[in-house]
Amino acid sequence: MSGISLRMITTTLWRAWYRLFFFADLPGIARLLQYRKLRQSYYDELWQGVAEKLVADIRHDQFGYSRISRNGLVTFVKQYQVMLEDHLMLKVMGDKAMTYSLLSEMGVPLARHCLFSMQNLDVAEAFLANEKTVVVKPASGTGGGRGVTTGIDTISQLISAARLAARFDHTLIVEEQLQGASFRLLYLDGKLIDAIRRDPPVVVGDGVATIKKLVGRENARRKNEMPFRALSPLVVDKDARNWMQEQGISLSDIPETGQIVQIKRAVNENDRSGNVNVTARVHPDIEQQCGELVRKLGARFVGVDLICKDISQPLDPENCRISEINTTPGLHHHYLVANPEEANPVAEMVIDYMLSNRIGVMEVGAARQRAPNTVNGNDQKNGKNRNRLIRPSGGLEKSEQEDVHEYS
Repeated sequence: MSGISLRMITTTLWRAWYRLFFFADLPGIARLLQYRKLRQSYYDELWQGVAEKLVADIRHDQFGYSRISRNGLVTFVKQYQVMLEDHLMLKVMGDKAMTYSLLSEMGVPLARHCLFSMQNLDVAEAFLANEKTVVVKPASGTGGGRGVTTGIDTISQLISAARLAARFDHTLIVEEQLQGASFRLLYLDGKLIDAIRRDPPVVVGDGVATIKKLVGRENARRKNEMPFRALSPLVVDKDARNWMQEQGISLSDIPETGQIVQIKRAVNENDRSGNVNVTARVHPDIEQQCGELVRKLGARFVGVDLICKDISQPLDPENCRISEINTTPGLHHHYLVANPEEANPVAEMVIDYMLSNRIGVMEVGAARQRAPNTVNGNDQKNGKNRNRLIRPSGGLEKSEQEDVHEYS
C-alpha cells in the first residue's frame, strides 16, 4: 500500500458510501428520468422553432442531439448545451471551488466562504459560529441546485447538509447566506442578452388540501399540462424542511384559499410564474462589470448568478454579490417566464450569432438553398417533421445512462 495514505482510503470510502445512498433512491431516480424526457421534448420543440425562424435545416437523432445547418455550416445542440465553450473551460468553471478562487483573485464581491470535507467538519463548524445562517453545497459534480442546502443555523443541520452534499463531491463549500433576490444575467461574448429574476417555488392553497398534497398536484401539472410550466420536479428536501421549520409550517398544514406558500429558499425548482424578465431594469454598472468579468474569464456563453437587494442599483457589495458563474446556462429559464411579452429569443440569438460569425460551427458540404416553410427539405403537413429520426422505445436513452441525476 506504498503511496496510499489512510486519508485517501477514507475519502474514497466516504464518497462511495454517499453515492450508494443516492443511487439507492430509486423513486427519486425514476422521477428525474421522467423529467429528463419532458426536458428533451421541450428542447426539441425549442430548437425546431429556432431553425424555422433562422431558415435553417434541423435534424434530431436518437441520442438527444440536434444538428442545425445553414449555408453549409453545421452546429450541434443538446438540450441547453451549445458548441461555444471547450471541454476544459466547462470543467474549470464547473468547479465552484476553483471558480471562487479565480473570482477572489479578480476582486469580485463574493459571499464569505470556506472549503471543507466530511473529514474536517470542524472547519465548517467554526465558520458557522461566526455567521448567522449559512449555505452548504458540493464544489462540483452537480447542477440545478442538487446537493445544496440553505437556512443552516445549527450544527446538526450543518452535518446533515454536508452528508447530502458529499454524495456529489468530496470537496464541500460552506458560505454565508446572502440576503436579496436571485438573478441570472445571460452573456454572449461579453454582451448582455437577457436577465431574469428567479423567485423561490410556491404553491397556492385551496382551503382543503395539505401542503404535501399541493406539492403533489403541482408536480402532476408540471408533467402533464401544456404549455410547459417547469422542467424539473418540486422536491421536498433538506432545503425545504429547513425553510418550513424556520417559518413554523409543516407539510400537514392546510393553507387558506388563495394563500401563497413558499416551499423552499432555493430557486432552481420554481415554475414559469417564478421567473420574471428584468433585462430593462439591470443597472448599467452591473451590466458593464459582469460583462467585463466574463470577458476576462474567457467564457463565451455564460450565466452570471447574483444575489441583489435591488438590480436597478450599482454592483456594490452592500447591494449585490455574484454567487455563481454558469457556463452551461439553461435556456428554458429565459422562455418559461411570467412576462413572456418581455422575453428575449436567446436560443435564436445564440445560434444566429454562431452561424453568422462562423463560431462553434463545422463546414460540412456545400451550401444548399433551403426550401421555404420546410424542415430538412420536407413538407410540414400538419406541423409534423416526417424526416425526424424516431427514438427507439424501451430502456434508458444514452444520455440517461450517462448521468441519471442530471436535470439542470
